[in-house]
Amino acid sequence: MFTPLWLSCLLCVQGAPEPAKSYSPPDAAAIVAALESTVEDSITRARDSVVAISRIRKGESDRTNAVKGRATPNPVDFRPMAGFGDPMSPDFQSFDNGSGVVVGAQGQILTAFHVVQGADSIVVRASDRQEFYAEIIAADPRSDLAVLVPKSGDPMFGRPPVLKPIRLGQSEKLRQGSFVVALGNPFNAAKDGRPSAAFGIVSNQARRLDLNLEDSASGVGRQLRHLPTLLQLDSKLNLGMSGGAVVNMKGELVGITTSGGTPQGFDAQAGYAIPIDPLSRRAIASLIEGKAVEYGFLGVSLSPAGSNAINMVTPKTPAAKAGLMQLDEIITVGDMEVADGDSLVLAVNALPVDTPVRIVVRRQGKVMEKEVRLARFPVTGEVIATNKPAPWRGMAVDFSYLANFGPRRELPAPIFIRPAEEIDGVIVTEIDPDSPAMGKLQVGALIVSVNGKAVRSPAEFREIVKDLKGPVRLVTLEGPVDITE
Repeated sequence: MFTPLWLSCLLCVQGAPEPAKSYSPPDAAAIVAALESTVEDSITRARDSVVAISRIRKGESDRTNAVKGRATPNPVDFRPMAGFGDPMSPDFQSFDNGSGVVVGAQGQILTAFHVVQGADSIVVRASDRQEFYAEIIAADPRSDLAVLVPKSGDPMFGRPPVLKPIRLGQSEKLRQGSFVVALGNPFNAAKDGRPSAAFGIVSNQARRLDLNLEDSASGVGRQLRHLPTLLQLDSKLNLGMSGGAVVNMKGELVGITTSGGTPQGFDAQAGYAIPIDPLSRRAIASLIEGKAVEYGFLGVSLSPAGSNAINMVTPKTPAAKAGLMQLDEIITVGDMEVADGDSLVLAVNALPVDTPVRIVVRRQGKVMEKEVRLARFPVTGEVIATNKPAPWRGMAVDFSYLANFGPRRELPAPIFIRPAEEIDGVIVTEIDPDSPAMGKLQVGALIVSVNGKAVRSPAEFREIVKDLKGPVRLVTLEGPVDITE
């Protein structure tokens, strides 16, 4: 048979064809063992950082008393409301349980705020059967996060507890189908200090919960959980898992479980978690320091039905001062694109207060840039912060527009009866009865300058007055006032 020259050359170069290799099926047992080992290692790295929490309440008051610096009742005085037996007894049966995660080098414990809200006392059980009372140093109803610390000077234990902080991960690296483990205190089973684990996957991301009757009745309104922020898990989350850890296969914290994920009419097995993303990491950093969480605020509402067009601009807010107008289409805030009201709120909330931000808008077909200095979002609900800015000469100030929002909406605010005027300033929110300001200023007074320097924000006010000595002249809408030391 004649072989063409080109084929002969090709055979010379390649040589004889290799015999087909036999197929070896993968070792299923080895694959399962490797996965099992990975999950076990993840749990081992994280479990000593997860604690069990018991909330003890004297009555049905909504006020949270288990706060650092506040006098709290003796738990023995309200034992019938708390459970059976001494709260520090191993046989104590609590009616109100949750979970937490150690996140700070000084033993700071992160949990969901609803786990400890309204508590008169808080009992924590950690690894190595450590038991101690804890108190809140900061809590943020908007993110539903709170941070506790062991109660100092508590005679119930002779030495401070030894707690192991977990490593924070990045939930934004998770994908639909990513393996995760939830660790917590289901049905108070972890009161011996050993959390229970539930293995699963990330079912979905950017989930949201609808406002329910309880949310509406509380007057708190929409919070972050009502925006597309939550992780949805298929891990089994039973009663008591709220505030627990969701960890990745490296044992890093990527979420905080929340019981808000099982509203009526939904699958009781569905679980949700607050992601450890840039927004929550910034919130956690503030809470660990005992500070209130500050969210950026622009001051616009967008048209409904998924539009990015401005429906209304609130007077005196950053948006009004930057010249944003009705029907402007907001394209980006910083580096984040805006498609609707939810994406706008999340983009603005994620940015720091009193910082210039570039906003791109389209006005009548023309694209333009605006620089906006964001104010502070008016968080509603029970905000707890034990590390607050010190008052100046007995008075505290805030952004003037906040008089129309939240718990301060009853404050008298002269600026709001003069809608035609565009006046910057800060509003007086508190006055110490024994301070030099008492009798000279009223809560609700608008301060527009200090010793001749215009003031536009609380931070600017504090910076101007921090080194001033002797009498200081404040100019308000009602006229000048001299405040002595």
